[in-house]
Amino acid sequence: MPPSTKTPNPSPSSRRIPAGNLDPSSFAPFGQVIQNPATHNGEPKMTKASANQGTATKWLDVTEMRNWYGQAGGGKEDRAVVNMFVCEPRRLREDSKGEVVFDVRLLERHPYTLQTFIPMGLGKENTGTCYLVIVAPTLPIPDLTPSPTTTPPPPGSIEAVGGPKGSGPPDLDDIQAFIARGDQAVTYGPGTWHAPMVVLGEKPIEFVVVQYANGVANDDCQEFEIDADVLSVEVSGGGEGETQGAKARL
Repeated sequence: MPPSTKTPNPSPSSRRIPAGNLDPSSFAPFGQVIQNPATHNGEPKMTKASANQGTATKWLDVTEMRNWYGQAGGGKEDRAVVNMFVCEPRRLREDSKGEVVFDVRLLERHPYTLQTFIPMGLGKENTGTCYLVIVAPTLPIPDLTPSPTTTPPPPGSIEAVGGPKGSGPPDLDDIQAFIARGDQAVTYGPGTWHAPMVVLGEKPIEFVVVQYANGVANDDCQEFEIDADVLSVEVSGGGEGETQGAKARL
C-alpha cells in the first residue's frame, strides 16, 4: 500500500462541487483527453495521415507517454507498465434535497509519471454507464529544486502536460470533477492529484492503464485521505442517461 497523509481540510466548511462534461480545454491544467478529433467540436487541430491502404485515419501523438523518475533520487530503474483495472460502479447517496452525490474520501497522485486510463467495451451511446474524473491542483510549498523544463510540443500536436507539480498537498478549494463518456480516455499529468477511478451507472468498466513505475511505493503512488462530510461531487446534473445510471447505485 502507498503511504497515506491525512490532513484537515484547509476550508472549515464542507464543499459540494458540480461535475461538468469532460473536454480537452477544461481538463488541460490536469492532463489530456483522448478522443476522436474528427467527431468532437473544439478539438485542438492535430496531425493526421492515411494508413492501412487508405482504410484508416491515423491521428498522431494523441497523448504523451513519458516520465520523470530521474528526479526521484532513489536510483531505482523504472519501466513502462500496462495493467487492467476492472472498476465496479461506486455506491452513491441521495441528500436531503434529492441530489445524487459521490463522497470523496481519498485522492492520490503518481509523482513522476503520466497515467492513462483507456475504457474498453463502452461507447458514447452507452449513456447508462460513464465515469467520473476528479482532480485537484497542488498547493505550493517552498521548493529550492529548479522546475523541470518541458520541450514545447511540435505544431499540430496536443499541448504538453508539463513536469511534476511539486510535493504539496491537494488544493481542496479548487478541486474539479468531470463526467467522461465511454469514447473518451484520460491522461493524468505527473503529480496530478486525482480520485481513484469512479464508475457511475449500471455495469463495471474495464480500463487499460498505461504508466511508468519503479516499484518504490512512495515514488509510484502517494495518497491523501479526506475526512468524512468534507467533500462531495454532484453527479445528478449530467445527461439524463448518466443520472439514471447513477441512481441505479443508490
